Amino acid sequence: MKKSISVIGIILISMFTLAGCHVKHNWQPATCTEAERCSICGETRGEPLGHNFTEATCIAPATCTVCGVTVGEKSAHNWTQGNCTTPATCTVCGAEKELQPHTWIEATCVAPRHCSVCGITEGEKTAHRWIDATYNAPRTCAICGATEGEAKTSYFNENNGFSYILTAGSKQNYSTITGYNNKLSTGTVTITEYNKFSSDINHPYKEGYEWREVKATFSMDRPCRVMWGYTDIYGGLSEYATTNYITYSDGTRESVEARQTFSSTVVTPPVTPGAVSLTVAPTPTVAPTPTAAPTPTASPTSGASASPTVAVPSPPTAPQITPSPTPTPVPTPESEPDKYISYVVQSVRVPVKYEGLVFYVCNADYENDRKVDDTFLYMKMD
Repeated sequence: MKKSISVIGIILISMFTLAGCHVKHNWQPATCTEAERCSICGETRGEPLGHNFTEATCIAPATCTVCGVTVGEKSAHNWTQGNCTTPATCTVCGAEKELQPHTWIEATCVAPRHCSVCGITEGEKTAHRWIDATYNAPRTCAICGATEGEAKTSYFNENNGFSYILTAGSKQNYSTITGYNNKLSTGTVTITEYNKFSSDINHPYKEGYEWREVKATFSMDRPCRVMWGYTDIYGGLSEYATTNYITYSDGTRESVEARQTFSSTVVTPPVTPGAVSLTVAPTPTVAPTPTAAPTPTASPTSGASASPTVAVPSPPTAPQITPSPTPTPVPTPESEPDKYISYVVQSVRVPVKYEGLVFYVCNADYENDRKVDDTFLYMKMD
């Protein structure tokens, strides 16, 4: 009987012991890596909390605020902007860099070399950086805008004796050399026509440009040379015979295309006052060339065509024109007014808005010191 009671007691004690946690667990809080756990039976519930990392800094790597575990490396410093007066500073740990060098602005005529941050200067101001005078402005400093002297004056303003006396329909006296031992030939030049047009069969089109054309007739008493051409208001005697360009008011130039033709006739019999009878023997027209300012040279044979040649002047004096070799002496015809007629056409293609084009004719009297006579007749035809 006693033995049975002992066995029953042992069984009851064991059952009580095994069923104890079913009465109440003793839960331990969850951690970053473990869920909640009963300290009696070891049972778990829920999930681990997980780490709560701070951002890495220059002081410490990323660190869990719960358990203190770290990952990775420290980050770089977070520098402020430094200059030559204030060092760059880390906003996290307070570390400082060395001062930066000065930010120099090179010297000009306005200020010496100086630091754009702290204003410290070094050395002296420089001289002005001059831009040459143009027809619009005097000599001007490109830095500070200071000016010196006056704007350039165009050739025609400097030589206002050369007035624009020729216009379409006008006539003027004209004298030149004959080609026969440089005898003097006299007569008149008449501007017969002036036209503006965009193009035609002999004048190609170019957008933004137009052709300007002058036609002139020379009526002389002997076979002779005649001179005509074009320039611009910024050219002049030193350039009149070589221009194949136009000049703008700032001094820049642009190549342009030009056309010239020349022909001649002989009036037979001679013209007499009150009775004009013309028997014309025309000569072929010279093929147009793009070279400006030709100097047509009469042939020794009456009625022959003269071919334009370009005279090259020697600036800054009046241009020197080298005559063709003197032919075998031939008797110079007697003066017969209005017998020898020459026709010239000068056309130039320029921008539509260009205002400086000037046509001219001029005497070429080699008996006057073998130089071109300065009796230029200019035609400013806009």
